[in-house]
Amino acid sequence: MTETFLIDQWTFNNKKPQQVKDQNEQQLTVESGNWYHCQRESSGLRKWLQFNQIEQGIIDSLLTDDTRPRFEQYEDGSFLLILRGVNLNQGAKPDDMLSIRLFWKNNCLISTRKVSSKTISSIRNALLKGNGPKSLPHLLMAIISGLNQNIEKFLNQTEERLFELDEVEHDDNELHLIHKRILKLRRFLKPQRYALNDLVEANINEISSVETHSWNVLDTTTRLTESMEFYLEQIQVMKSEIEQEQAEKMNRNTYLFTIVAAIFLPLGFLTGLLGINIGGMPGVENPIAFAIFCAALVVTLIGELLLLKWLRFF
Repeated sequence: MTETFLIDQWTFNNKKPQQVKDQNEQQLTVESGNWYHCQRESSGLRKWLQFNQIEQGIIDSLLTDDTRPRFEQYEDGSFLLILRGVNLNQGAKPDDMLSIRLFWKNNCLISTRKVSSKTISSIRNALLKGNGPKSLPHLLMAIISGLNQNIEKFLNQTEERLFELDEVEHDDNELHLIHKRILKLRRFLKPQRYALNDLVEANINEISSVETHSWNVLDTTTRLTESMEFYLEQIQVMKSEIEQEQAEKMNRNTYLFTIVAAIFLPLGFLTGLLGINIGGMPGVENPIAFAIFCAALVVTLIGELLLLKWLRFF
């Protein structure tokens, strides 16, 4: 039995979007005005895409495991848009970014995913409640905007944590973890900005009704990218402060040990000299010799401290 690949289908050909159910998936023909949301790992999806005469290269891009965000437009006016979003699923790391692949052809949208996306789930719930996107172009913009909103929430939380770390003694381990997370986000968000820029500049007629919205999502993506660059610079400054504090602490400790060594080196020399047992130890016959020697050590110690203070060692 072929594994079910169609997660959800909606038609936007009526006044209100309507959910389409009880379809024979393998015999389902792609129709204009419809959105097909599919499970990428399902074995039946490739056969269905081939059945609908989607080019093999496009099929591979929709189903491959690892892809970077990009935009590709084809001669027939169709286009492929691959996006990334933060993973907000329970137990997942937000920086393990999930992939949403979108293929637009003849006013029809096919989307594929591997793991559930909070953005897509929110849109589907909104459609069920009757307050979702009213057209396919608006659906496309809602997906992009939703991905941006979740990324922005994650970055806002990161900004707040960086502010907290900056106000207290820095935790180098946590700072390193935040640094790695932002770098992983930047790896995908920078090409995503270029992909959205290509989408906007393509001037596709079928989505011209949302041109203003498309510019807005591009501006948002650009702003998020710039925010990440700022956070990375801030982390570098905080790391420099940590390194400077550690270097100053090491210098203070080294300086302290140097002073201690300078104080006890002459005292150690005197006690060692006294202990040389050549021709008998001096003062053995004198009952107050030890007291005199201790007094001499104290005088020497006081003299060293006064000398070090005069030389401004402390």
